[in-house]
Amino acid sequence: MLIIIFVCVVDHPMIFFKNCFAFILLLIWSSLTASNHFEDEILPLLQDYCIDCHGPDKQKSGFRVDRRAYLLKGGDTGMSALIPGKPEKSYMIEVIKSDDPEISMPPKGGRLFDDEIEILEKWIADGAQWPGQMNDKIEEATDHWAFKPVQRPKVSGKATNPIDVFINDRLDKEQIPRNKPADPLSLIRRASIVLTGMPPEPSRVTEFKADFVQDSNLAYEKLIDDLLASPHFGERWAQHWLDVIRWAETNGSESNLYRKMAW
Repeated sequence: MLIIIFVCVVDHPMIFFKNCFAFILLLIWSSLTASNHFEDEILPLLQDYCIDCHGPDKQKSGFRVDRRAYLLKGGDTGMSALIPGKPEKSYMIEVIKSDDPEISMPPKGGRLFDDEIEILEKWIADGAQWPGQMNDKIEEATDHWAFKPVQRPKVSGKATNPIDVFINDRLDKEQIPRNKPADPLSLIRRASIVLTGMPPEPSRVTEFKADFVQDSNLAYEKLIDDLLASPHFGERWAQHWLDVIRWAETNGSESNLYRKMAW
């Protein structure tokens, strides 16, 4: 290949440079064409149908369409809304074409026309060109407290529990009077509902009250240990955190599909 180029340059320099110039013009024309196509055909569709609910001001379901990187990332579903080159696997096309009112987009107002959907499908099939954002990445914040090294704070003052030192300091700062110690019934009820999601059994309340009279601190420590050892503790908090992360498995592995009427 290098020999052919060298011969062309030596024997036909004008032809070589003309071809190079034509090739450069072709690249520029292709770039401008892609830019014009996106701005004239794709961007107006995103602005007309999507941006109000999935833009910089509002992100329903944690999803945005105002940057290519956000489309690639997807929203709370965990699925990429855009898979360049594969419109049939792009979730945004699935919801746009769906007749299911639970997932159909846009949820209100007019639906996209067939020719508009075809424009989006062709855009994705051609690589989802988005001028100026082909190498765009979502910059994650690194100044969040979770990314900083753990440091032990200075504790000034005395309390039964070190955490109470910080609570007492803030109460003093806000000039809020401290509550009186809770009675045994309130303590066991609070602890049981928080840790297991259920109120305590009457027999357990009677036992705790008797222990509380003998040694309140020891009785409460034993209560907490018993609740933490209960299988209901695992059931209560496993369910809580699964709800928080919106866990829902259909097919398993990495292919969890939407199931209609799955109550």
